[in-house]
Amino acid sequence: MVYFEKITLLHREHLPRGGPVLYVGLHRNGAVDGFVYNQVLRQPVFMVSTQLRKGWFARLFFPGIAVSRTQDGGDRALNDSALRECLDHLRAGGELFVFPEGTSSLGPHHLPFKGGAARLWLAQQSDAPSPPLQVIPVGIYYECPWAFRSKVEVVIGPPLSTDSPPAADRNERLGAMKCRIESALAAVGINVASDDYQELIQRFAYASTLGTHRSYFKSLKTMEQAVPAEMLRAWSSLEPELRSAKLWLHQGLALFPVRPVVVYLAAFLVVAPLVIAAIGINLPAFLAGWYAGRKFPDDRNVVSLWKILIGVPMFAVWGGAVIVSLLLLERFWWLAAYAAVTCAGLQLYHRFKKLAVALHNVARKPTLRPRMLAFRRMVLESLPDETA
Repeated sequence: MVYFEKITLLHREHLPRGGPVLYVGLHRNGAVDGFVYNQVLRQPVFMVSTQLRKGWFARLFFPGIAVSRTQDGGDRALNDSALRECLDHLRAGGELFVFPEGTSSLGPHHLPFKGGAARLWLAQQSDAPSPPLQVIPVGIYYECPWAFRSKVEVVIGPPLSTDSPPAADRNERLGAMKCRIESALAAVGINVASDDYQELIQRFAYASTLGTHRSYFKSLKTMEQAVPAEMLRAWSSLEPELRSAKLWLHQGLALFPVRPVVVYLAAFLVVAPLVIAAIGINLPAFLAGWYAGRKFPDDRNVVSLWKILIGVPMFAVWGGAVIVSLLLLERFWWLAAYAAVTCAGLQLYHRFKKLAVALHNVARKPTLRPRMLAFRRMVLESLPDETA
């Protein structure tokens, strides 16, 4: 996926080998979650809001079975037909994806879960000829949900038990499944008490991934209940000085070179011209995405969506026009150069931002570098070793 630097799938061993499958997923970053889930899974059919299917342009981006939520103001009587379509898809051995929260939030904990997924399971299981339904919980975490070329981790939880006591009635079976779904989604998500605490552990988790292969989600999960006291004391001592120095931040953290500064400077001198050139030769698309991300969103969890909806089509149109023009002019070397520089710019954009932030900060406040690197080492020492 062009928009993201990297999408990592955690615990792929929990993925089913065949259908029918009901995925129940956490919903954080608007409709962008669906784009990511669709890429790492076997392109399941999504239950989507009718709001996302109103026009032909939206339907290009949001295929799926449309249902009307209470806040959509649509004809909820049509939902019966949509649910029958979902059941038919599952009974045929298909894979269906449902967002039990109904809407998305980047807040510190999940939103209340609706019971639609549990009712779908019960309806499918009540049909005797149907094969057993596998229910798979899925979580998603973005290092920076609104940033272009950020990294994403998708977490696959173990299949839920679908067994029920023989004497259980319909309501008991339904209630048990709702509880299992809620517990399973809590296990693949991060639920903390406040926005401030969430921002704090996100900084620490991001610090733990710098120069390592650690999982951002696993680091967050380790600190879900509490941050080690020594780490908190060190940060409390360091953070006011970082803030007063007015340093640049990358994903909420003041970066400093982890390796020798000369290595960072050399890398920047190689990377920066390629990224700047890539932006320059694709400037209309870049500006369109940047403008859309600032102008249209009403909350942080739809910034990336607007960037994609506006920036990606513009990039396709602009890139297509450049390619056709160069082909007609028989400028084949120029065409190869355009493709190579564009691809290199995309691959290096994330690195370019990190290098720029780290070099600016070490130039502005070199005395803070040793303390910040010591704090990073403390973070790594305080968290469990993922290679063990």
